[in-house]
Amino acid sequence: MQPLNLEISAFWAYSVSRYTKGDMAPLAILLQDNHKVNVNILLLICWCLENNTIINLPQLKAVIEAAAPTDSTLQAHRAKRKAAHPDNGGDRAVYDALKEEELELERAQQRDIVTSFNGQSVTYLGQAQLSSSNIFNASIAALINAYSLRDNSEARRLVSLVIKQLS
Repeated sequence: MQPLNLEISAFWAYSVSRYTKGDMAPLAILLQDNHKVNVNILLLICWCLENNTIINLPQLKAVIEAAAPTDSTLQAHRAKRKAAHPDNGGDRAVYDALKEEELELERAQQRDIVTSFNGQSVTYLGQAQLSSSNIFNASIAALINAYSLRDNSEARRLVSLVIKQLS
């Protein structure tokens, strides 16, 4: 089996496309703000689901670890951007500039995520084994366990709603 190689630009394009469809953005933000789930990691799991790829818990933990150095910077910048929102009395131009800077930080984090992902021996099931709606992709279990969501029914419900956005 050939190792799977995810292209950084392809993952960014996928993420933008997925994030802007349906209710994905508000669901992802709820998981981020209320349950500390990294949206870029969530999007990677979505990519895995849609590309018939399984990343297990140790592999996902390594990817999360690779994202950690940029995570605190992103969180601080995100708080600064939210505080500068025009609805909070901020200047629109300042807010827009902060939003662009945040997108660059997101891109940097995705580079770290993809680099780590490509270094993992993830399982690609192939087209012949395309998962049907009744087959559970273990990547979901990895996400739930990595973020300690197993006993959190609200977070698991949100993850289920995210998965439904993929169909």
